[in-house]
Amino acid sequence: MLNIGMTELLVFGAIALLILGPDKLPEAIRFIGKWSAKIKRIASNIQNDLDRELRLSELREQMQSELKRIQELEIKMQAQMDNINVIHQPIIRNPEQHLLNYELTYQLINESVSPVHLPPIQLNKVTKQEKIYADIKVAV
Repeated sequence: MLNIGMTELLVFGAIALLILGPDKLPEAIRFIGKWSAKIKRIASNIQNDLDRELRLSELREQMQSELKRIQELEIKMQAQMDNINVIHQPIIRNPEQHLLNYELTYQLINESVSPVHLPPIQLNKVTKQEKIYADIKVAV
């Protein structure tokens, strides 16, 4: 972090011992330890706050994009509902006429359809050639 080697640390300790003396050196080390711990805590809190704000801004952007997508879907749904209303408006105004048209169409369709007779399907009928071919395929 600070790129301090062991020799520099020993020189720094010796100078501190000469300046402060053996009585005040432990107090000074505790004082420096407390302040360095506070500084580390403050730095980690700032980092956590920045990370939280970054996540919040990303979530806000996602929420805005989803809200925009929902509004677009709402517009499309409203357009589809308008189309349905336009198509069904004549039926709502005059339901008897449309019911009569439906019955006539149904009768015309029923009269034009005739049943078709198909020959019965025979299952599991295998020729000798197919059996020989299958045996050869299995043998290979």
